[in-house]
Amino acid sequence: MNYKDYIESIKDFPKKGILYRDIQPLLETPVVFDQAIEEMYRLLDTKPKYWVGIESRGFIFASALSIKYGGGLKLIRKHGKLPNQELKSVNYNSEYETDTIEMKKGYGDVIIVDDVYATGGTITASSELCEISGYTIIGKICLLDIGINLDTDVQSLIHY
Repeated sequence: MNYKDYIESIKDFPKKGILYRDIQPLLETPVVFDQAIEEMYRLLDTKPKYWVGIESRGFIFASALSIKYGGGLKLIRKHGKLPNQELKSVNYNSEYETDTIEMKKGYGDVIIVDDVYATGGTITASSELCEISGYTIIGKICLLDIGINLDTDVQSLIHY
């Protein structure tokens, strides 16, 4: 299946010079979305104790993988969104801003899940956060890689 047929490219969004890859058409097509989840899982072919979804679109894919293949769901959220005293946090620079992400402390094997791999800043910060929170990372996966950073251990279904 050619998943790129279900990804819309939008020029100059969210700011001039950016080519935004919109995954909504893929999500709007249940058969294609289901097939993408199956193929994302096959990239790693292992079940973690937890799938870790990165806010916010990573939640979509981590949830689907959790339901379809087992394993719990952990969330990485922006600062101030989790109501827990046992949080760890990491500051990082994304493509557009400086931010802080947080997650609840715990333990177990995890696979980090996001929608788009761009410069790697978010998934690198998420990896650091998982480690300092007590988790063991056994994989990292994204729906699509926009092709900026070629030196990565992140598995992606779609490549530009």
